[in-house]
Amino acid sequence: MLRSGHFQDGHFLSGASANFIAGAAAGCTTLILIYPLDIAHTRLAADVGRTEVRQFRGIYHFLTTIREKDGIRGIYRGLPASLHGMVVHRGLYFGGFDTIKEMMSEESKPEVPLWKRWVVAQAVTTSAGLLSYPLDTVRRRMMMQSGLEQPMYHSTLDCWRKIYRAEGFASFYRGALSNVFRSTGAAAILVLYDEVKKFMNWGRL
Repeated sequence: MLRSGHFQDGHFLSGASANFIAGAAAGCTTLILIYPLDIAHTRLAADVGRTEVRQFRGIYHFLTTIREKDGIRGIYRGLPASLHGMVVHRGLYFGGFDTIKEMMSEESKPEVPLWKRWVVAQAVTTSAGLLSYPLDTVRRRMMMQSGLEQPMYHSTLDCWRKIYRAEGFASFYRGALSNVFRSTGAAAILVLYDEVKKFMNWGRL
């Protein structure tokens, strides 16, 4: 929709910015809808130990406990940091792939080879992951505060400041290497999505 508006009506958005905004908007919308499950997953993954001594027994117990203790705000703690990261990651992930693929399509018509699309997808997912990783680090720190009596961070900005002062800049990228390895699967998903979309267009589904 953004793309067609630009070419037909002289819309101010360029193709690259339209792709970025579309990807970011889709990612943020999905995040807002599933955020309670995302924060529950993060907290439960860190709540290790014997079943009888764990703080939370499951997703439902976590959500009800946090809601009773902190209200809806506790369930959505860390959402601003998550949205910042989602704008960067999904905007580059989807928008970058579509934009570069379109540029390559103009040079090598009628179609970009599969292996080239995979290389583009791998480069895009790796770049998006590395650029958004500090935001993801802050997101996880803010999530881990739900249910605590005395939170360490009062806001997203406070979290950035305290991590940098206490642990240094490198701490924002702690664990980033494993994230790069995981990007291989994300790149494959992009290419597979592109193939399915072409098949559906070919079959007029």
